[in-house]
Amino acid sequence: MAVENFSLPFNVHNVHQMPIRNRPSRLAQTPLAERFRFEVSEGVRPAEYFAPFKYLPVLLQDTTTEDFIVIPKGRIVSSVTTEDAQPSGGMIYPSGDGTIDTFRSQIDDSFKTSDIDNSYFGYDEYVTNLLVPANGGTISTVYYTANDTTALTPHISGGYAGAGEEFYLPVNYPVGVVYHDWYQDIRGKYLNYRMWPDGGHVLCDWYVEVPYVKTTAGAQSSTLGSGVTPVATNGDYTSYLANYPVNKKFTYLEVNMDTDTFKPGVWINSDLVGNYNIEGVSTKSIQTVGRLIGIDNRFSKSGLGDVQTYPGSRMPGTQTAGLPSFLYEFVVACQTLTGTVPTVEDVIGYVRAGFYGVARIQLHI
Repeated sequence: MAVENFSLPFNVHNVHQMPIRNRPSRLAQTPLAERFRFEVSEGVRPAEYFAPFKYLPVLLQDTTTEDFIVIPKGRIVSSVTTEDAQPSGGMIYPSGDGTIDTFRSQIDDSFKTSDIDNSYFGYDEYVTNLLVPANGGTISTVYYTANDTTALTPHISGGYAGAGEEFYLPVNYPVGVVYHDWYQDIRGKYLNYRMWPDGGHVLCDWYVEVPYVKTTAGAQSSTLGSGVTPVATNGDYTSYLANYPVNKKFTYLEVNMDTDTFKPGVWINSDLVGNYNIEGVSTKSIQTVGRLIGIDNRFSKSGLGDVQTYPGSRMPGTQTAGLPSFLYEFVVACQTLTGTVPTVEDVIGYVRAGFYGVARIQLHI
């Protein structure tokens, strides 16, 4: 039998005739409005949503989608926020009504811009950081190439970028490592096509591996013939072009055997283009991205050198002397800079002699 609730007028929301007992003070709690969430996410891939800097030069073209990559997998990156006056074309305070180039008019051939904060082709409201290559704390130059002419990359100062043109990145600090290729920001470039999603996250704490190459050691030139110098510190346009076939595709650790201490435990930082460098300091610095844990040149492993593979398979086997494809292709690209394409036997010989190999790094940014 239901009990009629006739004496408690809960539907009257102004003045109650019947008094209500207050809660005991021991049960009082701080209002939620006075608290903040504090804990956002784990730190391996922090829940910070990034987008690539709009005006980065392109490196490789994805042959499947024909879109261009601006930051290859594994590169160390920094970010541009509203607090950075340079490079121009970055994030602007919402009150500043910032704009970005989006497309070239098919009617009058002029560049059209979109509002950063209030337009469909602006940045997602959760994007507050724009990724750029880390530069190890040194002002660096970013160069455009002929690939940018093909990709119709917008120049930071307006119009399309041409081969040999450049812009400067101020001193920056590492915020993470990209764990997948990042594509050129083409939001608004076409009426009927865009890359989606336009943003993502970075890696800050993980055990990773990259190929390494020893350079400038006196013994190297006699062992490797004319030697190889895929210099990571691309300080001028001439050296950038010379190293472009390697830098546009591979992320790697360069070891200067005349100056670097190459042994597990040393600190790792970024070079001028986001590749890995032995920092050469005894204590961790603001530029440190991790620590070298292992050095591996004991290949091939598990009998993979006897596994029959075909050219272009990108599988470890007879075509790569049992080396992982990323290491084999890296050695070939570096040695090709000398003007001679190495044989499979040459490649495995260079690795087993220790001039190339795999460096394993514990990231902790």
